[in-house]
Amino acid sequence: MGAVYSNPPLREAICEFRFPLEHPWDLTVAGMLYGRVREDYPRREQRRVREVEVMLAPEGLREELLITERAQFSTADGGCSIQVGPRLMTVNCLPPYASWDEFSPWIEDAFGNLQSVIEVEGIRTMTLRYVNTIEIPEAGIPPEDLFAFYPIVPFSGGSTGFEVDGFIVGCEGSFEGGRDACRVELTDAVPETPESSAFLLNIDYFLAREGSIGTEGVMDWIEAAHGRVEEVFENCITDRLRSHFGVE
Repeated sequence: MGAVYSNPPLREAICEFRFPLEHPWDLTVAGMLYGRVREDYPRREQRRVREVEVMLAPEGLREELLITERAQFSTADGGCSIQVGPRLMTVNCLPPYASWDEFSPWIEDAFGNLQSVIEVEGIRTMTLRYVNTIEIPEAGIPPEDLFAFYPIVPFSGGSTGFEVDGFIVGCEGSFEGGRDACRVELTDAVPETPESSAFLLNIDYFLAREGSIGTEGVMDWIEAAHGRVEEVFENCITDRLRSHFGVE
């Protein structure tokens, strides 16, 4: 288990399920699922979502922009929601529900309810995503003071006259012999006050080898994925940042 902080940076936790393309699916799925979860998620709305899909064409890989309709069911306070689209379901939670002890039961409950209304024949891929917003009440903090993972710009400053006004740095690596993968991305962000420094740290852990986890192994995979996300997060930050978060 990772460190527990009194001032954690987590701003949103997302668990996404994508189901095989051949999986039977129609517009009634969202309505049936809402009938099961409406007591916990009374607010219902429709959303249009833009997605970029990588497709294999005769000329090679190409990207295609898709606009899909999703049904969204939210708790009364908006702290947690379920989104349902074509062969897709996500569970999104904001603090305080985004803590793992709160978030994990929401995921298990949503997946169980989906299984009760349709026959989930398999999982194409799953993603556990953590969005961290970090703001320090001090302007101009070098990222290397806060992060062990940061951009190195050898041509900035000095005689070049190049000044870094913003940055984005990311990497992707594999776990479990290539079955899983993790994508980490760090960017600067706009602080709420001019006297502060702000950063956005996103960690996506996903099932890279499609179809390699059956429905019976979903929660075990998600539990292990959470452990990996915590491990990656702790290895991305410095003790100065841990002190700012307040280790309990």
